Amino acid sequence: MKKYLLLYKILFLGLPAFAQLNISSGTQWVNGGAVTINLTDLDLVNNGTYTAGNSSTKFTGTQNSTVGGTSSSLFDIIEVAKINNAKILLGKTINVGTSINFISGLLDLNNNNILLNPSAYIAGETEVNRIIGANGGYVEITKDLNAPFSSNPGFLGAIISSAANLGSVTIRRGHSIQSGTGLASGINRYFIIQPTNNSSLNATFRLNYFDAEKNGKDENNFVLFQSDDNGASWTNQSQTNRSAALNYVEKTGLNSLSKFTLSDVIISGCSATGVVLSVKDSKQSNVTVSWTTATETNNQGFAVERRLKNEASFTQIGFVNSKAAGGTSASPLSYSYIDNNSYADTSFYRLKIVSLSNGTCYSDVKFLAPKGKKGPGGHNLINLTDVTESVTINKSNVTAEKETMLKLNVGPNPNNGNFWFTVSGIEKETMASLYTIDGKILKQFRVVNLQQQQVTNLRSGVYILKVEGLQPFRVVVQSNGSSVNNNPAINSSSIKN
Repeated sequence: MKKYLLLYKILFLGLPAFAQLNISSGTQWVNGGAVTINLTDLDLVNNGTYTAGNSSTKFTGTQNSTVGGTSSSLFDIIEVAKINNAKILLGKTINVGTSINFISGLLDLNNNNILLNPSAYIAGETEVNRIIGANGGYVEITKDLNAPFSSNPGFLGAIISSAANLGSVTIRRGHSIQSGTGLASGINRYFIIQPTNNSSLNATFRLNYFDAEKNGKDENNFVLFQSDDNGASWTNQSQTNRSAALNYVEKTGLNSLSKFTLSDVIISGCSATGVVLSVKDSKQSNVTVSWTTATETNNQGFAVERRLKNEASFTQIGFVNSKAAGGTSASPLSYSYIDNNSYADTSFYRLKIVSLSNGTCYSDVKFLAPKGKKGPGGHNLINLTDVTESVTINKSNVTAEKETMLKLNVGPNPNNGNFWFTVSGIEKETMASLYTIDGKILKQFRVVNLQQQQVTNLRSGVYILKVEGLQPFRVVVQSNGSSVNNNPAINSSSIKN
C-alpha cells in the first residue's frame, strides 16, 4: 500500500497541468502535524484513505473544485477561499473534525452532506461566503443539550433555549425550499431538530437566515412554520420576536422541536401591511412607541396597547388615526405615540390595527425591561441577540430603536493571529474583552473612541470579542504564522445605542 506522510508546515498544490489531487485505491494520505494543504483550482478525489490529523485543507483559485471519490473523507479544518464566483461542490458526504472557515466563496452541498463532530463549527459565513444547497443535502451536528441557554451548536444558526434536559440532540440544516400542506413555499433554509427528550420543553427557538435565502419573500412578515411529519404538513407557529435588520425569527413556548422553516404571511383582511414596531425610552418616564407601514388599505388607525409585567392582559392606552387619505396608501407611512410610563419592571407593547369596517389584526409584541439599578421610568430595550453564542456578520448588526451609533471595526478577519480593532461612537472609556470559544477570558482592554487596539500571537481557532454595549463579535484565526488571506477588508459590528 502506498503511503504519503506530510510533515511540512504548508503544502502548496497548484499545478495547472493536473485537474485533481487523486488519492488512488490502496493509497494512504496521512497529514502529520499542523500542515496546510492549499488546493488551487484542483478537485480532491479520495478513492483511498485520507487521514487529516490536525491539518487544514484550503481551496483557493478562480475555478470550481469538487470533493469526491469512493471513500469517505474526514477533514479537520476546511478553508474556503475561492474568488470570481468560484465555489466548492461536494461529490460525496464528508466529515469535519474542527471547523469550516469561510474566507471567500461558496460551498455547495450538491445533494451531499457535511457531518460535524460535536465540537466542530462553521465560521465566517456571510451573505456572499456561505453554504448553499438548493439541490439538497444538509449540514448536521449531534450534541448534548441539557437545559440549554441560547445554545447555537456548530454555529449553524439554530439557537435553542429550554429549562428541560434535551439529552443528545441532532441538528440538521438544509437549504432547499420546503413546501407541503399549509405551506406554499419557504425560504432557502430549514432545520430539523431531533432531541432525545422532546416533550413539554417550553423551548425558545430562533432561526437565523441570510438575505440571500429569502426566496423573494417579505421578511417583515416572516413567521415560523413547523412540521412534525418531515415536511408533509406544516403549522404556522407565528412568531414572538423577529428582526429584519438582524435576520432572525424567534418563537417562545414550543412544546417540542422538529422541522422548521420560515415564510411570509400576509394577514387576511388586515388593513396595514409591513408593520414594523419599535419602542425606546428616554431619561424621563416617557416611552416612545413608533411604527411604520408599507401599505394601508381602508385603514382607520392604530390602537396602542400595553401590558405591564404584573398584568394579565393588554390595555389600550391610545389611538392614532391613519395618515392615509381615505385610509388607503401604497407608500410607506410613519407614526409615533408617547406613553408616560413610570413602571419599574418589564412593559410590553403592541398595535391593534383597525380597518374602516372595524376589522382588527395585531402587530408584533415589543418589550422594555428595567436597566440595572434604575428606579421608576428606567427602561432598557431588550435585544435577544445579546444572549446568542454567535453574531450574524452578513451585515451590520443594527437595532432601529436607538439613536447614537456604536460601531466595532475589526481587521483583518479572518486573520493569522494578528488583528486590530476600534470602537467608534463611545463618549467615555469602555471595556473590551477577548474570550476563547469556550468562554475563558484572554485579554482585556480599556478603549476610547476611535483608539486602535492591537491583538497579536493568537493560535488558530475562533475567539469572541466583547465590547460593552455591543453584541459579541466572532474573530477567526486561521493558522498562526502560515499563509492566510491578508485582505485588509474590515468586518464591523454596530448597534445603535
